[in-house]
Amino acid sequence: MILMDSVCNICGSGSVKIFDAMLLGKYNVGYFQCENCSFIQTEKPYWLEEAYVSAITSIDVGLVYRNLYFSNIVPTLLDVFSNKNDSYIDYGGGYGMFVRIMRDKGYDFYLQDIYAENLFAKYFDIKDFAGGQKFTALTAFEVFEHLEDPIEELKKMFGLSDTIIFSTDLQPMPSFSKATDWWYFTPETGQHISFYNIKSLEKLSQLFNCRFYSNGKNLHIITKLNLSKNPFAEGFAPFKSIQNIFSRVINKITEKDNKRISLLQQDFEFYKKKVYDHS
Repeated sequence: MILMDSVCNICGSGSVKIFDAMLLGKYNVGYFQCENCSFIQTEKPYWLEEAYVSAITSIDVGLVYRNLYFSNIVPTLLDVFSNKNDSYIDYGGGYGMFVRIMRDKGYDFYLQDIYAENLFAKYFDIKDFAGGQKFTALTAFEVFEHLEDPIEELKKMFGLSDTIIFSTDLQPMPSFSKATDWWYFTPETGQHISFYNIKSLEKLSQLFNCRFYSNGKNLHIITKLNLSKNPFAEGFAPFKSIQNIFSRVINKITEKDNKRISLLQQDFEFYKKKVYDHS
């Protein structure tokens, strides 16, 4: 049965409650899925202030890997439609690690984050930008799943740039019955409140008369530019080369006969258990 007081935050259609989950170890919260675009959202997130007492949670053990990963992919992407004199903004950029790495690579990046302290990119906050124009591109890694109102937040993003390059994991299945069906729900932190698929992201881009591109997994672009070709398309040389490099690296990391296996997943589960034990 459609709950009439639950309206999709993207397309405005009715959403159905699919399960409850215990957030921050103490709040029983409902999750709702849109019957039209399949976007999943929690009930109105009254717990966010508490969830962001620490902007970067202890179980986000993938933070360093994520910054290294995207700092190797994004330059190849940016070089398709920008030049050496352009400037960029990392939206919700946390401690500024990505900004620092990109500046080290020669890209004039700045940081925007209203929650986390800028530790690695001091003097390169958005307030320090003297360009007076829009940024050539805006990156937003692991931000979209935190948005209570994606439409309003995109309005802010487009006020800074006409091209948004962002990461968020796509829903791996059409329906869910419990929070443990997908690790990305992470109810332990209370910070992930919005979950997308291709259809919901396409709908979001249409609301802004934009073009949408995706690798079909976790990296996406919403842009007002008319790119000559999908940058994620098979055979698109600038992006294909970096994809091949990372495929080889990932395959090497996960080889069974490799002497060292990444501890990322093991540490993630360890921290989750610690959070539960102390909740």
